[in-house]
Amino acid sequence: MNKRDAYIEIKQEQAIKDGVLCVCKQVTERKIRKVVREGRKRFISVKQATEAGSGCGLCQPIMQDIIDDELKK
Repeated sequence: MNKRDAYIEIKQEQAIKDGVLCVCKQVTERKIRKVVREGRKRFISVKQATEAGSGCGLCQPIMQDIIDDELKK
């Protein structure tokens, strides 16, 4: 295993342990829920506040699900 692969593996393990939703920017689900509760209601606004979803983009559908869930409360 090269250094890059080892680093990626460590980051993935940390993400699972810490509840990180956006691995690229290391943003947790808790942080996303917090900014929605503070008044950010649209995806783009949450993205600007947290930087989540601005890397590879794979977490964007999950982010939207979390935003929708938080807005139902």
